[in-house]
Amino acid sequence: MKLVVTGATGLIGSEVVRFALRNKAITSLVVLTRRPFQVPEGLGPDTDSSKLCSLIIEDWEKDYPESVKEQITGADACIWFVDRQLHTSAPQLHCLT
Repeated sequence: MKLVVTGATGLIGSEVVRFALRNKAITSLVVLTRRPFQVPEGLGPDTDSSKLCSLIIEDWEKDYPESVKEQITGADACIWFVDRQLHTSAPQLHCLT
């Protein structure tokens, strides 16, 4: 299963990433963030950080670059945790998602 997680540097998003890295059913994990993402420490021996791909999105209101589109293509699920700091109205959010 390929999973995309946005907001992975936040409180909830980082916990989702921790669980996803330990879940054997998730074979690919793509995190989209506004700032660099560090793999959490102390995840245990059953953690597979090799399935992680971290991508920085600098402008969430523009179309994603082709390199990002290639990485998220074929995703089975997306969990969206981008917070209110994006300052985007509801109609614009609809266009992003």
